[in-house]
Amino acid sequence: MKRLKRIIRFCREYQFFLGLFLLMNLIFAFFLWLTDAPSFRVVVGLFLCITLLLLGGVFYVIEKKEEKKRNAFSAFLENPSPSNLLNVQMLSGEREKGQLNAMGERLKEDRQKLQEEQRQREDYEEYIEMWAHEIKVPLSLLTLMLDNRKEEMTQTVYQRLVYVASQIQDNVTQMLYYARLGAAHKDYLWEQVSLLDCIEEAVQQYEPVFREGELKVICEVSSVCVFTDKKGILMILGQVLNNAYKYRDTEKEKQWVRISDNKDEERNRILLTVADNGIGMKQSDLPFLFEKGFTGDTDERKKKATGMGLYLVEQMARNLKLELDVESVYGEGLTFTLAFPIVE
Repeated sequence: MKRLKRIIRFCREYQFFLGLFLLMNLIFAFFLWLTDAPSFRVVVGLFLCITLLLLGGVFYVIEKKEEKKRNAFSAFLENPSPSNLLNVQMLSGEREKGQLNAMGERLKEDRQKLQEEQRQREDYEEYIEMWAHEIKVPLSLLTLMLDNRKEEMTQTVYQRLVYVASQIQDNVTQMLYYARLGAAHKDYLWEQVSLLDCIEEAVQQYEPVFREGELKVICEVSSVCVFTDKKGILMILGQVLNNAYKYRDTEKEKQWVRISDNKDEERNRILLTVADNGIGMKQSDLPFLFEKGFTGDTDERKKKATGMGLYLVEQMARNLKLELDVESVYGEGLTFTLAFPIVE
């Protein structure tokens, strides 16, 4: 099939010369017929065979030359070095050499720019990660001070400081993972991870805020393990729990987050569900929930949000090859479901 396509392309490209060659053959056959030679059929048949062999030889030589030219050009585009440029020029015509020189210079400049941009991006990512780790020290000291000096503050001041510390920690986490999502190399560690351990660790991070906000966490997760990256799962759980706290319904007597798991036998996967009884979200907003910067218009708190948390959740779930689903009834709460494929 490929050979046939190459023959058709060859005929289209050289149709003028092939037509002229065929016309000359017809003229020759016509004059031979006029001479009424007894060996007319034999001579014409022999001439046609020689013509076909000649055309086949020309096609073979041209195709081999074009193949070498394509390979040399591909190598030149991949690496516009002087040696690759010389190889292409040797297989090209005189008119093409000047254009190839200009193309080589342009490609070399673009490659240098890309390398410089790559280096700057790597430096930026390294700085962001270093800064995020460094800022954790004063944040830890702030948390420790709040725990030890709680009696010296009024309840209102303490609650506000705890909330501010939690917000700073959340923003730092978002910035760190946003930088990692754009990194050229993802440092994911795939291993068997206990979902219960991940949930306990994520809840512990927000426990002071939940306690002050009277948000109860109900954990109904079994000791099941999934094959994934622990840091990524902690990030997803942290953002979902933080979202549940931010948009809790303070008018309800009891505010809760329920985390549970079950096995989907039909599709061979583990489902982790995080449901809350917060303010929920309008059905018209659900399709845009994971878009960057989207906050919706259901609550004043959403208008002050950055809209980055759930965007990062969706991106991280995609990188970890997890299915993410969300359901909501406005005024009743929001439910996130993560699907982990079962890996033996």
